[in-house]
Formats: sequence, C-alpha cells, structure tokens
Amino acid sequence: MGWRKYFLVARLSMREASAYRVNHVVSFIVVAAPLIIVLLLWETIYDQQQKIAGLTRSQVLTYFILTRWLFELTGPAVWWEITSDIRDGTLAAHLLRPEDYQAYQFASIIGAKLPYAVVGLIVIFPFALFIGEAFLIPDSGLVWGGFLLSIALAMMMGYLFTYLFSLTAFWLEEGRGVELLADIAIPFAMGSMLPLSFLPDAWEKFLSYLPFQYLLYFPVNIYLEKLTREQVLLGLAVQIIWIGALLLINKVVWDMGLRRFSAVGG
Repeated sequence: MGWRKYFLVARLSMREASAYRVNHVVSFIVVAAPLIIVLLLWETIYDQQQKIAGLTRSQVLTYFILTRWLFELTGPAVWWEITSDIRDGTLAAHLLRPEDYQAYQFASIIGAKLPYAVVGLIVIFPFALFIGEAFLIPDSGLVWGGFLLSIALAMMMGYLFTYLFSLTAFWLEEGRGVELLADIAIPFAMGSMLPLSFLPDAWEKFLSYLPFQYLLYFPVNIYLEKLTREQVLLGLAVQIIWIGALLLINKVVWDMGLRRFSAVGG
C-alpha cells in the first residue's frame, strides 16, 4: 500500500512530461544535433586506422550514439524542485505529509525522465540508420540482461547523486559551483565526452576509482561486449555497493540539512 502513492506520483509526473512531448523532441534534437559532427569526425579518424585504444570503428560510433541517449536517463543534475523546496521553505509542507521525501522525489524525477528518454530513443534512431551496419546490436540474451540491469542500477545511482547535489541547497544560496560539477566534470568522468580508454593511463586509472563510470561507461561497455562475464558481475556488484553507500550518505546529509532547515525557521 505504501508504495502505491509513489507509483501514482511517477504516473502523474510521466503524464505531465508527456504533455510537452513536442518540446522534448525539439530539445533533444538540439542536444543530439552535434552528434552528426562527432560521427563524421570519427569516421574520418578511422579511415586511417582499424583500432584506437582497443575500440573498432563500429564500437566507437555505437558508443557515441548510445551514450548520447543514455546520458538523459542516468546523468545526475541539480534538481530545481528539490532546491526550490529547500530555499523557499515549501519543504515544510512535505515534512507534514505521510511520505518519504526522497522516495517522492525519486518517483517524480523518474516519471519526468522516462518520456524524455522515449522521445530521445526515437530521435537517436536515425543516427543508427545513418551509420548502417556499423551500429552494433548484441545477439546474446545475457548481454542484454546485464546491459538492462546495469542501466536500472545506473538510473538509481544517477538519482542518488542528483538528490545529494540538490541537498546542498541547505547550505548554498547559489548553486553554480555544484551545477558546473554536475554539467561538466561528471559527464567527463562518466565517459560521455570520450571513452575512458582513450584517456592517458593515469587519468583512466584515477577515474576508475570514482563511481561515475558506472553511470554510463560501464553499461555501454557491457553492450559492446568489451567485458568478460566476471567483469560484468563485479561491475554490477560495485554499482549495488555504491547505491548502498549513497543511500547512507544522503541520509546523513539530509539529517544535517534538516537540522539547519528547522533552525532557520523553514
């Protein structure tokens, strides 16, 4: 019974987001349009060689198409509704309701993202047609299963980072620094701009210790069949561990922020 209200929140959020599907199409086209330049650039680069950092032409082209779409599902951000609730004091009204605020926001964010992701998939499809047979499609059910599971876990991780970044509104009147982190540094660490294997060894090793590769780079590598079964299982386990760690961190930050919120009369 308790979870039904959150499913309802997700459905209402999806319905509201779907009402603006034309805006979604336009905004995703604007975001995805530079992809054609990226694909043409890598087509030119691969005219000179067969492999770069262990990736073939087909793998790289497929990588950039997939990451452009998946980033909209798994990429963390600063969520305006959470920050405005905290800064405007409307969080107090949520605290009086019989709901878990984090679960409520999770349902709301996922509900808002799913219609956008569906539109994005439709917009991205012509890019797959553009590269033709170079777009790779796994024929293994195990690969698809691992890929879809890793996406689900990455979405949870992405939300938990979004929630964590948004909770900084308890302390920050202006969140520009956090927004820059979420919009520039983290996409780079996720592998959104370049496959991490293209980076210098020191950078790749450093980023491998951070959780952000599991939001994008890891799921796409499963799809591209670049990982062994043992590496896939280990990566999925690491995703689950990070989810547990982020839940704990968010609980601590929430409790600290809530004490500050109450102290200032929110």
